Amino acid sequence: PSPPPIMAVALSCKDLSKTFGSRLLFAEVSLTLEDRERLALIGPNGSGKSTLLKILAGTETADQGQVSARRGLRIAYVSQQDNFTPGDTLLAALTKPLLECKLASIHDEHEAELAAEMALERAGFTDLTRTVDGLSGGQRKRLAIIREVAKQPDVLLLDEPTNHLDVEGIQWLESLLRTGGFASIIVTHDRAFLETTASRIVELSSAYPKRTFSVEGNYSEFLRRKQEFLDGQAKMEASLANQVREDLRWLSRGAKARRTKSKSRIDASFERMDELSQLRSRN
Repeated sequence: PSPPPIMAVALSCKDLSKTFGSRLLFAEVSLTLEDRERLALIGPNGSGKSTLLKILAGTETADQGQVSARRGLRIAYVSQQDNFTPGDTLLAALTKPLLECKLASIHDEHEAELAAEMALERAGFTDLTRTVDGLSGGQRKRLAIIREVAKQPDVLLLDEPTNHLDVEGIQWLESLLRTGGFASIIVTHDRAFLETTASRIVELSSAYPKRTFSVEGNYSEFLRRKQEFLDGQAKMEASLANQVREDLRWLSRGAKARRTKSKSRIDASFERMDELSQLRSRN
C-alpha cells in the first residue's frame, strides 16, 4: 500500500505567553495545524483558549513568542459574538465582506453577489432579502460562519461555534468542517461535537509540563490517553517523593557526615525537590 500523504503545516505558534492584568493566562505554548486538520482546542475555563485563538487570528498579540503562517495563507475567524451591521439584508451581509477580501475569483459587485447567494443557499437561507435583525441566535451564528467560509480560507478559526445552534445547525456545521477543504481550530465544550468532528484534540492546561496535551483522534481516545498520562504523572510523583524523603534524611545527618557529601549529590537532591514541587502543582 502507498504511504499516507505528508500533510504540510499551515499555521503554527511557538512559546506563546500571555498575561491578562496581573494573571498569567498561559506560558510557552506551542502548537501546529496541518492542512485539512480539524483541531479542537479544549481546557478549563480561564485557561486562555479564546485569547490563544485571537492571537492565531491576528486580532490580539502575545506578550512573548511568535506565530508563523505559510506564505499567502488565508485565515478566517468567527468569534463568539457576531458583528453584523443593523438593517443589512442577508445578501448585503455577505456581499460587502466578499468584495473587501479581494478573492481572485471576484472582480466586481455582481460577482460578489453571485458568490454570496451561493454561500447563503449552502447555509440553508432562502429569503436573502431578510434583515439580519430578524434572525434567531442560531441563524445569526450560521450566517457568521458562512460569511467567513465564503472568503475561501485555508484556515478557519471558530470560538464556541455550536452555541445557539440547534441539532440541525450542528449537523450542518459538522458536514461543512469535514467537506470544506480547509483546516480548522475549534474552541468548544461540546463533547458530542468533539466525538464526531475532531481529528485531533489539544487541551490547554497547567496540568501538563508543556502546557498542552495533544491526542490524534476523537474525544473518547483523548480521555483514554489523558487518563494514562495523568496516572503516569501521579506514579512519577509518588516515586520522586520517596527519593526526596531519602535525600532529606541524608542531608540532615550531622556536620561530620556533611563534610563528606559530594556537591553533585547535594545539587541532585535539590533538583529532585524542585521537580517534585512542580509535579505536585500539576497533579
